[in-house]
Amino acid sequence: MRFLPLTIWLDNNPQGGVGPTPLLIQLVFLVGIFAVFYFFLILPQRKQQRKEQEFRNSLKKGDKVITTSGIHGEIVSIEGDTLLLEVDKNVKLRIERAAIRAYAQPPSNA
Repeated sequence: MRFLPLTIWLDNNPQGGVGPTPLLIQLVFLVGIFAVFYFFLILPQRKQQRKEQEFRNSLKKGDKVITTSGIHGEIVSIEGDTLLLEVDKNVKLRIERAAIRAYAQPPSNA
């Protein structure tokens, strides 16, 4: 008994010889395209998302941060996924944890 898919690939060779068929070449090419997409697009995006999630989970009271809209402030309190951000004396904003982009860099004396 012959393995049916292998038989189809080998019997469909237009030259009549044994060797890779156009169907097999197309299948290998398609798998290669998916591998390139995975390693160059999907995998780096997952790593970036994981890094951002770790950053947001590490936020604590007293951290000076910048929001995605460019507002600078200091975290006053954290309640679940909501932060209270003090942007000036007696001016506080309640924002989502996902709206934090980065830590604020202290001004350098150059």
